[in-house]
Amino acid sequence: TKQISNISIKGQDFGESVFEPGTTFVLAHFDGVLGLGYPSLAVGNALPVFDSIMNQNLVEEPIFSFYLKRSVFKM
Repeated sequence: TKQISNISIKGQDFGESVFEPGTTFVLAHFDGVLGLGYPSLAVGNALPVFDSIMNQNLVEEPIFSFYLKRSVFKM
């Protein structure tokens, strides 16, 4: 079971990336990647997180959103 806020997702696969080439993960201002791709693009037929949430009827509406700051840099 995986937990995101107050949502418990049963049977959700979890994949860990231990090597990423290039500088994206070195220079970027984020902590990780959450699998929100299309199921047809998933490795090993793993169901993406939000698809699992919808399939388990854990949200009332099939809506996912992000809050983005205007800037991550202090000026």
